[in-house]
Amino acid sequence: MDTEQDRISLLPDCVLGSIVSLLPVKNAAATMVLSRRWRPLWPSLPLVLDVGDHSPGAGRLISGALSSHSAVRIRRFRVDTLNDETTLPWLRALEGRRVDGSLVIRFARKGPRPVFRPYLLRASMGADTGAALRYLELRWCVLHPRTAEGPDTFPSLVTMHLCSVVISNEVLHRVIAVCPALRELHLVGVTHLRRFVPCSGSLLRVRIAAPHVPIQEMSFRGTPNLQRLELWHADIWRLYPAIINQADMPCKSVDLALPTPCFKVMPKRSIPIITALTINMKFSDNEELRNATHMLSLFPFLKTLNILCYNFLSNKDKSGSGQCQLPAADTNICLSKHLKNVTFEEYCGSEREVEFARFIVAGAKTLTTMQIVVHAANWRDESISSHRDLICRGGKGSPEAQVNFRKSKKDKNMLRKRYVTVQRVPIV
Repeated sequence: MDTEQDRISLLPDCVLGSIVSLLPVKNAAATMVLSRRWRPLWPSLPLVLDVGDHSPGAGRLISGALSSHSAVRIRRFRVDTLNDETTLPWLRALEGRRVDGSLVIRFARKGPRPVFRPYLLRASMGADTGAALRYLELRWCVLHPRTAEGPDTFPSLVTMHLCSVVISNEVLHRVIAVCPALRELHLVGVTHLRRFVPCSGSLLRVRIAAPHVPIQEMSFRGTPNLQRLELWHADIWRLYPAIINQADMPCKSVDLALPTPCFKVMPKRSIPIITALTINMKFSDNEELRNATHMLSLFPFLKTLNILCYNFLSNKDKSGSGQCQLPAADTNICLSKHLKNVTFEEYCGSEREVEFARFIVAGAKTLTTMQIVVHAANWRDESISSHRDLICRGGKGSPEAQVNFRKSKKDKNMLRKRYVTVQRVPIV
């Protein structure tokens, strides 16, 4: 590089280092071939690795980044990658390396899960609170039984997210116990989760989603400061009150997400601990619409209702036509006393959606906000105003109720993929 024209290279190391740190990994690595002036810059910086693709060469890129930064600490390690023949070398290279900030390793859900040996996380334990692991996320892997053994802790770990991870109940509880600052715990599709009895004075939020096996024991007596419990695609009628009971619940907010309100056998026993509910609705089936209105009566203390609309009816499909008789709203405790916030996501404006939204607006005595999210490309301001009038035609049960529309630019094809995925999730 011509030094007379290369004025950037004349800048101090700290400035050049800041420039290189803002580049993607491949571009940052490429700066080493510019000149001898640039060669030592990237390897001397704390490693910030963010690999977001599942390309076959990602493993070699990760190994190369770890090798070039063998003498410096890892500030952030975030990879989405395949589990292939290039995986084992960089997993071994990561062992013994301390990670400050965040450690995110998400393997593609293909083939066998790689095993995380206990040494992988041990180097990040016992670090000073000023430079320590704060965020941990692992997906599609197996945690070794000896993980988190010993007297060391993760002093600053705030959030832990385990998705499709094979971990024993004993190891999970041991990991929670060595995280004195843990505030959020997310367990999504965790295998072998039959017993969940955490002990943590700092834990504020727990999310358990799509458990693969029925949970046999659950207690929150060891989490006195828990504020929010989220259960996604879990059989709440089996859990309450035999496994979860109100006396053991320190939190006042319990969120429940169900794949659909249309069950083969509709449960009739009410669940008083649920304060927020998320359900998926097709709005093309009268039976599902009736079940949804009936389901509101099963959660008498419900305050927040989130509805994901999956309305893919074409003009040729008339199976959803015809009037649907809905029950009287004044017989529903949550509508008459507690429901305050309702959200419709991916709202299409079908007859059934309008009917259900009108039922809530007219019957909810404490409703303050109904937020309706629509596709920006399909809705003009005139259409939004017209639908607001249709929804409010039956009057408002609460004088404070506001019906607001928000335009979204989400891809509708992604909604269809999510719908197919949701339909495959069983309620165990």
